[in-house]
Amino acid sequence: MNKLLRPLGIFLLLLGLVLWGQQRSGAFNDEFGAHPDEAAHFVSALMIHDYLAQLGDDQGVTHPKKYAEDYYAHYPKVAIGNWPPGFHLLHAGWMLLLSPGQFSVFLLMAFFTAGLGLLIYLSAKLCVGHGWALVACLLLVVLPIIQEFYSVMMTEVVVAFLVFSAVLAYGRYVETRSWRWGLFFGVLASAAILVKGTGLVLGLVPPLAVIFLRRWSLLRTFGFWLPAIVVGLLCGPWYVYTMDIATDGWAESSPSIEFFARSFFYYLKKLVETGGPIICLMMFLGLTKTCFRRNPGQNSDEEKPVLFPMLGILFLSVPLFHCIVPAGMEHRHLIPMLPPFVIFTTVGMRELCDKLSTQGTIFEGRRAAWILGGVGLVGMFLVGEPIYYKGFSGYRTVIDDLFKVEEWPGPVLISSDASGEGMFVAEAALADSFRPSKTVVRATKALGESKWSGGSYKTTYQDIDGLRKLVSEGGYWAIVVDEAVSKARPDNYQKFAHMQDLEKLCQELQFAERFTIHRGGTEYGGDLVVYRNPRFAETDSIKVRETKQVDFSPLLNSPPQESKD
Repeated sequence: MNKLLRPLGIFLLLLGLVLWGQQRSGAFNDEFGAHPDEAAHFVSALMIHDYLAQLGDDQGVTHPKKYAEDYYAHYPKVAIGNWPPGFHLLHAGWMLLLSPGQFSVFLLMAFFTAGLGLLIYLSAKLCVGHGWALVACLLLVVLPIIQEFYSVMMTEVVVAFLVFSAVLAYGRYVETRSWRWGLFFGVLASAAILVKGTGLVLGLVPPLAVIFLRRWSLLRTFGFWLPAIVVGLLCGPWYVYTMDIATDGWAESSPSIEFFARSFFYYLKKLVETGGPIICLMMFLGLTKTCFRRNPGQNSDEEKPVLFPMLGILFLSVPLFHCIVPAGMEHRHLIPMLPPFVIFTTVGMRELCDKLSTQGTIFEGRRAAWILGGVGLVGMFLVGEPIYYKGFSGYRTVIDDLFKVEEWPGPVLISSDASGEGMFVAEAALADSFRPSKTVVRATKALGESKWSGGSYKTTYQDIDGLRKLVSEGGYWAIVVDEAVSKARPDNYQKFAHMQDLEKLCQELQFAERFTIHRGGTEYGGDLVVYRNPRFAETDSIKVRETKQVDFSPLLNSPPQESKD
């Protein structure tokens, strides 16, 4: 019974810490804007939830592609194709059990984070004991990067859980050579890959295991090749179909030596920032102790325990993969390597404690562990925030105000950066009781064109008169302009000309309502501006003429009548 109660107690402890961290960060109250991709993940999951929920209606079943296209026309943040559907299917199913909203999605994120910590504990306790294994899983949930990404709706924690589970399964396959463990690895790898392309890092694990463990005989077993067959069958069709869409979001079109070099130094720097210099030193000591030092009496490679070598392979594979694949450089890409990171750290810390512990000194007994742990945490929090605060909000108030008008007379145009537009779309979709019924248009898409990553940007108009005509013809019932972008993200503001031009154009309008917006915890009072029923001034280049036809859009200037010539 104790064998079951202890893991359960540790899981509940980790779950409580994560939920507490989410509450402090504002995850349950703030909006989906902490990362440019967060709202797209939520709206994509919400779309699948709504599709599944309407399958029992008597109106008949809509084709999934047609439903997605119609949903995107109303709430243009559906991004399935840029990412595989696994993450969104997971959250959609979860929201069917609970209800759509922040509480349900972040509760699921908390379960995965606590589950990852429990896996770390269960795998580490076999080698370092219960106490140090507990230190390893507790270290995971206090890392600043983990605090941030269990408080945002992003794929990294779920991918880390599945990748680590797959590596542990492959370790069992190497030890037992049972094809069942090879099959289990293939299924877990497929699940990770269908959550995000980052899961493809697991393709490096089998060949590196053969090379570093010198298990050349594995190549002659069916179990070695079975995972490739499973992944090919489960994931191959999706990636073949969506390859062009997915690669459109890459920072560069193809791998290169230059990108590899820049990525290598970037991720080395971010690795030090992950835990601070002291913890990183202890981590490298543990890595050296477990993976590169030969133990006396173990001459046969077949007899070596494989847990630590498999952890070392995962630790190496993650940054290597992201240095090769030019998808971009972000600190979050290192999250799947955090399980070996914290386990190697505890091994290094235990090694230091054994060497420093001297009777009659300040380092006697367990004091060494407390001193080293305290110094390590101080060093970690000197390079990262000890508590993560989300701090993105403001659009919900605007949406609530707009939704007081029961029937929107037309679409609403939102002009902001990717995070701001995503926040607005997500809040509008969540507030719509008859999804999809309202229509939101993103200025980034209507007034400009670019790749998913923001590259190859250009406006869809030539000059200010062209912009005026384009916006007038859009039939917008309201225009929402986020003027805080120029202060919070001047790089985006200068890059995307349509935001500057639309602000200038909207100076012709009256009856502006101003709201407060928060970005990253900073308040921008009055910088969220709403223009209702906007009518732009007539210019010589846009002749406004009378017509007998009735136009139900209150936005448009008086419709033109046919020329008498």
